[in-house]
Amino acid sequence: MQQLILSFATALLTVLALASCSASEDVTFKYPYLSMLSNTECLNVIDAESAQSRAENGNGYFEMVLEGTTAKCKFISLDYPCDFEKVNVNVTYNEGTLSIVEYHSSDKADCRCETNAAFSIKNIPEEDFILKIYHGDTTGNFIEETPKYTGRFNILNGSITIPYQI
Repeated sequence: MQQLILSFATALLTVLALASCSASEDVTFKYPYLSMLSNTECLNVIDAESAQSRAENGNGYFEMVLEGTTAKCKFISLDYPCDFEKVNVNVTYNEGTLSIVEYHSSDKADCRCETNAAFSIKNIPEEDFILKIYHGDTTGNFIEETPKYTGRFNILNGSITIPYQI
């Protein structure tokens, strides 16, 4: 009898543990989240003259293309320190606003270089939302009042390409 009660209690605890994992996964994947982030190495070293030209010509841009509930995103021609190590991206969604923060890992080099980054955002909402893009410091901190871009993303259009300079 005691073994039967112990077996029942073990089975009950196992079912509860599995149910709680499922519930936490539902919460995790309910909101947009980052997937498959990659970046290029340093494509070009940027000197003072080319930095001025880049600013005038607006070489950099951000692109987002919606495929179902997944957004394929690219930062093209980011101007980072040569020792940037990698491009980092954080994504948050709150009250109809999707915020993207891009930032580099290091900032000790005197030189600058150009790099690109690509990533996906899964679980995009099915209604229009406000898109905000920020450039953060090496720890991802940013000033919320000064986004590099703010605008409405129209789900029916399904894509956006904007100039993006940091």
